Amino acid sequence: MENKIPSYLLEPVDDGPNTAGSKKARLTFLDKTVMNSARAAKSIYIQSENAKGISLIHNIHPFIKLLSLIYIVVIISLVNSLLSQFICTLFILMLFIIARLNIATVFRKIFFLAFIFGFLVILPASLNIITPGKIIFHLFSLNRPVHFWIYNIPQNIGFTENGIQVVALVFLRVLNSVSFAMLIVFTTSFPAFVKSFRILGVPDTFQMIITLAYKYIFILSRTIEDTYLALKSRLSGNIKNSNIRNLIGGRIFFIFKRSVRIYENTYFAMISRGYKGKVILHSQKKLTLFDFAALLIILTVGICFLFI
Repeated sequence: MENKIPSYLLEPVDDGPNTAGSKKARLTFLDKTVMNSARAAKSIYIQSENAKGISLIHNIHPFIKLLSLIYIVVIISLVNSLLSQFICTLFILMLFIIARLNIATVFRKIFFLAFIFGFLVILPASLNIITPGKIIFHLFSLNRPVHFWIYNIPQNIGFTENGIQVVALVFLRVLNSVSFAMLIVFTTSFPAFVKSFRILGVPDTFQMIITLAYKYIFILSRTIEDTYLALKSRLSGNIKNSNIRNLIGGRIFFIFKRSVRIYENTYFAMISRGYKGKVILHSQKKLTLFDFAALLIILTVGICFLFI
């Protein structure tokens, strides 16, 4: 088919040289918030709907992945050895390599979560105030020991060897748990993962609540983005954030009403196509010998982590 696009639309636009007096347009805080939220919602939706690949991890049955996730998380919470936790980290990293995922992008998010919830939150436990032991890094000293209620604050405050081991253990636990959960999420589509809940005895109604709530989040996000962009297209020049907030606040009810209408139309479309309140599993593949072998490997590896 012949290309009908005019040539001038295919050429890059030259904005001209920047002059000293020209000012670069800056996005407002509300613009950045809406754009970043929309980008995050789109990336999550695209990933959940297109989590397919040709690697061995992608081809494992979702039910096996669900059982493996529950089993590995329990094993990680029971392991009290730093060596075992570190070996578990290497094992999960090997699974990421086998799955052919973008390790740099995924682990950037994983390390951020692990740093917040597995390091900063638990860092005070490394002080000798909470975890007694040999001080290996001295912070400061008081004039004398202090006794407050049921707490004894020693004269010398610092990080202890036992405290650092506790922080390292908790950090690796959070890191390994989040890493394995992210591995399952990035290699399993959301519909297939939700359907696997039925094998564990989860009612169909609960599965539909999860699925429809998941869909409604993206419908509401898309409605807010479209409404905000339509509002911005009618404005000229830069407007103060307070004025934009007042305009957005006056349209909250409209946005909610519109998203509810779209959501109801989606449900009516499901009814018209034969939905009767039951989750149909005919689209899922059956368990194969490869799936049972993968489950056996996970069980064996988990037992090894406990006895290392």
